[in-house]
Amino acid sequence: MPTHSPPQNRPREWFATRRSLLLGAMGVTALGAGGAVVEHVWKKKDISARLFNPFSIGKFELAAVPGLLDAEGKPVPGFSSADLAGKRSLLNVWASWCPSCRAEHPLLMALAKRNLAPIYGADVKDPPERARYFLARHGNPFVAVGADERSYLQRALGARGVPATFVVGPGPVVEWSTYDPLDEETIEKEIVPRLLAKVG
Repeated sequence: MPTHSPPQNRPREWFATRRSLLLGAMGVTALGAGGAVVEHVWKKKDISARLFNPFSIGKFELAAVPGLLDAEGKPVPGFSSADLAGKRSLLNVWASWCPSCRAEHPLLMALAKRNLAPIYGADVKDPPERARYFLARHGNPFVAVGADERSYLQRALGARGVPATFVVGPGPVVEWSTYDPLDEETIEKEIVPRLLAKVG
């Protein structure tokens, strides 16, 4: 007499199959959502820029801040590592949204009037209209202002925030640096003597 498989096994197999499909669909959905979150965080935190930095003090180029004009109505240029070669200069990393940058700005204006050395400004993650407004209102001590939109130069110089100031010797040599806001004592004791020192 022929035997038959127990009928109770079939619903279990069907349930297991359906459960696997459900779990698989949920997994795919979760992966998709997870990927979207990772992509959002990647863009928001600019992780690609943090992991890969094409700039160094010896090789960089910052475009001009769009629409930024000097007192005579001429465009203020950006600058590159080539502009720092062959002379001693001061490089200030700043942003209009930075309270400490606003506090030290009058000191940079006074220093620029002494014509000891050219002062370059790297404007970090600043909307162009805000940078233009800030410099139009408070004065522009810089011979050139580069837009450091992704903070490449800032991080290449080892600065985690703004402001930061560097005395750059001829070529890609940082002779002195500070990651604190400038004050009169620092300028007179640390910066001025270095800017007055002979090149070579």
